[in-house]
Order: sequence, then structure tokens, then C-alpha cells
Amino acid sequence: MKLIGITGGIGTGKSTVVEILRKRGWTVYASDQTAKEIMASDDTARAELSASFGKDVLTTSGVDAKLLASKVFGPTPEHHANLMKLNQIIHPRVLDAHIQTIETERTLGSPLVAIESALLYEVELEDGFDWVVVVNAQDDTCVQRVMTRSGTSETEVRRRMAEQMPIEEKRGLADFVIENDGSLKDLEGATALVAMILESFPDPETEEAE
Repeated sequence: MKLIGITGGIGTGKSTVVEILRKRGWTVYASDQTAKEIMASDDTARAELSASFGKDVLTTSGVDAKLLASKVFGPTPEHHANLMKLNQIIHPRVLDAHIQTIETERTLGSPLVAIESALLYEVELEDGFDWVVVVNAQDDTCVQRVMTRSGTSETEVRRRMAEQMPIEEKRGLADFVIENDGSLKDLEGATALVAMILESFPDPETEEAE
């Protein structure tokens, strides 16, 4: 089974690429969605979130995303400490969930599975994938997208971008880069080209077995 990692910076368009690939027939799991499911259903994780950030961050369907973001994104040492704490609570559980998912898909005989994770390189998961695809866009484009979709200020968006590995560094580490500064049609074409190339590659697991 081929295992593909998809990553990029905030506002680069990772989620759109994921949807394009799903429409193509790919099996793609998004880390953000997995994290949301964990925060909604994992009682132990919810208890740790409540203890760390206050019970007000919890809702019946998960967490109050804006309230939680206000506690973990910001310029102060407390914000940075809270972000590390959040990552310590959620990331190991997301990783465990993906490992279980991958093994299930392998058992089912799935030919290809992709995992989208914004922090793939930051948490050093790249060696677990056969190939990594980075979705890239200019900083100003990313800032405008995030401001438009979430109403977050430019200062806050750029602060969050600074929390992640520089996109140029991610581009340098990637096996493939999908550029997303143009139209949706342009993105669909670029994504289809990378997908076609990856689909044409032999399965590394089959090669190892031989």
C-alpha cells in the first residue's frame, strides 16, 4: 500500500487539495478532522483539555474553537506554553488514530492512503510516508485566505504562520510541491498531475516483498 503525506502552511489550500483527491477516488484522512473527533469523543482527552484550559473550552460537540485558539495562539510565553500543552494532549492521540486507520486500510487491501497533517514535518513524521506532497502559496495569499474565512486579523494570522516551519523549508524537504496561487482550475490541474505521477509509481511494500 502506498502511503502519502500531505502538508503545507496555514492558508496554502491543503483542505482543497484533499477534497480534489477524494473526488479522484483517493482515501484521504485529515488530521484536523481526526483531532476534532478526538476532542468530541475521547473522555480522557476532554478531561485533560478542561484541566489545562478551563471547562469553558468544552462543548457538547467538541470544543469552543475560538476560545481555545485565544488561549494557545498569541505572543506571550503563556500562549506558547499552552500551545505545547495542547499539542501534547492531542497529537499523540491523532497519531495513534492514524496508525490504526492505516493498518485497517492495509488489511482491507487499499492500494493508496493519504494523510493530511499541517505539522507533518514539525513532529518529524515524514519518514513514515513513502512520499510527501507540500501545498504551497505566497504568504500574502495565505494571509488573505485565512482572514476571509475566519475573520482573524492579519497580525494574528502571521503570528500563527510563524509558529510553523517556514514554507520554504517544507518545499525543500518535499517529494512533490503543488503550487496554489492561481484559480481553482489551476489547482485542480496541478493536483491531478501530482496524483497521476504518484498513482503510476510501484507500491514500495510490494517491491520490498519481492
